[in-house]
Amino acid sequence: MIMGRPNILLFLADQHRYDCVGNSHKYPVKTPCIDKLGEEGAVFDCAFSPTPVCAPARQSFLSGSRAESFGAVWNYNFIPTNTIKPTDWNFTTELAKTGYTNIFIGAWDASVYEAEKFGFHRVYPSRDYNLYLKERYPEIKYFNSWFGEECLLPLMDTRANYFADKACSEIDKLKNDKDPWFIWVDGVDPHLPCRPSAPYFEMYDPKKIPMWEGFHDTFENKPYIQKQQLLNWRLEDMTWEDWSSTVSCYYGMISQVDNAFGRIMDALKKSGQEENTLVIYTSDHGDMCGSHGMIDKHYVLYDDLLHVPMIMRFPAVIKPGSRIDKFVHNALDLAPTICELCGLDPNDKWHGRSLVPLLDDSRMTASTAPFEDFIVSGQNGQQFGSFTQRAIRTRTYKYIWNLTDKDEFYDLSLDPGELHNMIDDLRYSDMISDLRKQLKKELMRCRDPFVKSGWLNRQLDENVKL
Repeated sequence: MIMGRPNILLFLADQHRYDCVGNSHKYPVKTPCIDKLGEEGAVFDCAFSPTPVCAPARQSFLSGSRAESFGAVWNYNFIPTNTIKPTDWNFTTELAKTGYTNIFIGAWDASVYEAEKFGFHRVYPSRDYNLYLKERYPEIKYFNSWFGEECLLPLMDTRANYFADKACSEIDKLKNDKDPWFIWVDGVDPHLPCRPSAPYFEMYDPKKIPMWEGFHDTFENKPYIQKQQLLNWRLEDMTWEDWSSTVSCYYGMISQVDNAFGRIMDALKKSGQEENTLVIYTSDHGDMCGSHGMIDKHYVLYDDLLHVPMIMRFPAVIKPGSRIDKFVHNALDLAPTICELCGLDPNDKWHGRSLVPLLDDSRMTASTAPFEDFIVSGQNGQQFGSFTQRAIRTRTYKYIWNLTDKDEFYDLSLDPGELHNMIDDLRYSDMISDLRKQLKKELMRCRDPFVKSGWLNRQLDENVKL
């Protein structure tokens, strides 16, 4: 039984792939604490990021709207771009208005405006951790750049555990408050470069790391930028033996994050607030980490980036051990979900929808709109210039509209690694046409600037791609 409005704990990992969680049963990454959350709650098997870039994804979390709709096309600290403003609707401000105590812990990467302007009462920013490191370990240096190496810090002084300490302290401090609380832990890890500490650095033998399904990509019949970014990053000669050490660091970092998350869950249980707290574990997007020979996250819309873990626990609503296979957008759907569970008014600008009917069968009525059998994501480039893409994915197919280069189409039932672009295969022409129309309809609904302008609509309407 819910005792008043629920507390909310949101743990947002950075660049954590869906297939690198134990309960995905895909790759051999050990995440016992995250897996336990799934056993006690609901695992979303088809959660996708609406945009696999750090700041725009977080702005979608705050607003429930696609970042492109208000001009947030990439990370604002890279090239100036619009961001969400405190005067724009955001769920954290709405929570604060209704009496929630809001805490932010980690890297605030959602707006040029500070977190306090979005209804957060206490903020523990990553810059404080950086100062802490500088004072305690001024001599530590690293040499392997983006590709990862062993962290020279003791485990308890690592970033994940520093943030976990803050979260545990706040949970204990808030346990006697009469008002509900919202804690957002934005953990930065496992964002590259991955530097796990002992024992996590040695947990995974690089020689035993299985190859990503999408590793051996020739880039035949694919957009120019894909092969070009290997050259820009100087990756073109890297073999799987080279990449496996980086992937082992990525695995180790995920297990280290899992350990820190487990500490927070232990503190929640000890405080006696576990039963009335909605816990959410998810990520802004995934990481290429050697798949298709690439690093980081730009210029592609492969599932390596789009498919993310999302797990929720809330005993008053969610049946333990639930697995939900409907397509959902984690960043777009969480604000509506939180608002419904907390009794807040809906916002007519949302592009997402509440997931409560999926979590609680009793809320699924005859008037509940069915969840779509597709998902739409997009991005706009970054490090090496603009490159606008929009993708629509179904259970079996993925179509990618590359506005200034060759489109992509993948038959996922035959090619789960997305290695073979079948956009010119006439056997799929009708399916591609249908997906283009469906994509356009969804982009129009979400006020995407590249469809709203009308200049490029012929590419979707008439299948015109020279």
